[in-house]
Amino acid sequence: MKGAEAVIVPVEFLGKKMLKKERRRKAYRIKEIDLEIRLGRTRREARLLHKAKLAGVSCPTVYEVGRDYLVLEWIKGKKLPEKDKELEKAGEILGELHSAGIMHGDFTPYNLIVNSRGMHVIDFGLGSFSRKIEGQADDVITMLRGIREKKHFLAGYRKFPGSGEVLKRIEKIEGRARYR
Repeated sequence: MKGAEAVIVPVEFLGKKMLKKERRRKAYRIKEIDLEIRLGRTRREARLLHKAKLAGVSCPTVYEVGRDYLVLEWIKGKKLPEKDKELEKAGEILGELHSAGIMHGDFTPYNLIVNSRGMHVIDFGLGSFSRKIEGQADDVITMLRGIREKKHFLAGYRKFPGSGEVLKRIEKIEGRARYR
């Protein structure tokens, strides 16, 4: 599977089926800058996944960090269904990430996998460490644009102690010209 940021390939690692997320060279970038970007993003994503796990958020376990790749637990399941309970849980999870100082960067139904073990967050490739209200609001907006039923997601997110300030910021952001 190929995304804008990386290529995901199935691999066998430690006798288990896993996924290898490879950040491949971008020919349009200067070679040295490209390498620095790929190395930095790879390390940052590994740290984000680790910190998310410490915060109690279910996400893939990182088994190996290479120069420009990660070997990750393969979590099988389906994308987030738009059901009340699941949407509320997704809101709670985003609040947990924000409480831990993590911005996902691409929090959408496609980056939430649901299976018999629960709900899991994947793809922290655009994530960052920050407690900035603006970034947290962007995470919420990204999800709201990806779902039809917003009420239950917001109910879950409101359980996050800092949600009031974030939700107020959303109103300001959406008032800007680029969101009209």
